Amino acid sequence: MTMTFTRRALAVLTGLGIAASAFSTPAAAQEELIFNVFIPRPAPLYKSALEPWAREVEAVSNGALTITIPTSSLAPPNRQFDIVQDGVADISVAPLTFRRKQLGLNMIAAIPLIADTATGASVAAWETHQAHFADAGQWKDFVPLTFFTLGAPAILSNSHPILSKDDLNGFKVLAVGKDKIGTWQNLGATPVGGSGQKPFEVVSSGVADGATNPLGTAVTQGMLEATRHVTLVPGGMGGRAAFAVFISRDRFEGLSDEAQAALTSTAGAKLAAKVGGIMDRIDGSGLAKFQDKGIEIHAAPDEFVADINAAGEFITDAWIAAATAVGVDAEAALEHFRSVSAQ
Repeated sequence: MTMTFTRRALAVLTGLGIAASAFSTPAAAQEELIFNVFIPRPAPLYKSALEPWAREVEAVSNGALTITIPTSSLAPPNRQFDIVQDGVADISVAPLTFRRKQLGLNMIAAIPLIADTATGASVAAWETHQAHFADAGQWKDFVPLTFFTLGAPAILSNSHPILSKDDLNGFKVLAVGKDKIGTWQNLGATPVGGSGQKPFEVVSSGVADGATNPLGTAVTQGMLEATRHVTLVPGGMGGRAAFAVFISRDRFEGLSDEAQAALTSTAGAKLAAKVGGIMDRIDGSGLAKFQDKGIEIHAAPDEFVADINAAGEFITDAWIAAATAVGVDAEAALEHFRSVSAQ
């Protein structure tokens, strides 16, 4: 009770607008959970998936739970695990890359070319965790409620079409993170550092000739005005971004059975499929906008896809080695993931 009171007091003091009347709620009435979401409220992921999920949990709990989403994030994206661990928030959503050493098994969803759709990748991420990773002990401080991925990154070029390794000679591409940098180097391109959140500035200024991003995201980042050619890569160029929705293990285990069931029954594969579907629709909408703009759309030829796959094999190999080291049958997990994602 002391932790809950302290958290609510902190929220009021930081101007988050949580009603003061919450302090007078009878002890046996409801448990309040603070769900921190760093994603902007106008974003489809927030308004069509995460916020409705919070309301669904409340309804299914039959009054056992109330979920409060602060009006502004309590921390930046890279500190979402920290604030749940520290008791500032109870539930959060975060990119797994920020805890990739601790939660590396679930980075399977970010392996390049592993799934054709975000829906398939998201459901497979959850189902594979349940079947192969849940007993590995990597989530000792948290309880994962679901996993999901973003859309498939396409290759965006502001110079010439990218349809083969030969087309990458001298091609400067914005690359963020060692996996993407390594993949591009293996393909013969020249990776350029910079902010993955501001590709328009990097490409339009000529610092880079292109970038990779899911097409829906690329539209919101202004890339319609800095792209001449788009190359679609099955499963995405360089792998999809992988996320988790999770709750503090201590907080979860302190809830009633009814409250726990409300959280788990509404999340899992069900929420993964919903979020993945939203990501796929955003990708489709983005593709339509690029087509309407008259930008040339190309499908990566099979030979080029094979080269991309070979260039990113070091990522898969590293994941297999890490999974094997903690006692997971890595090949079985990969087969399971691919099978589920293709359904």
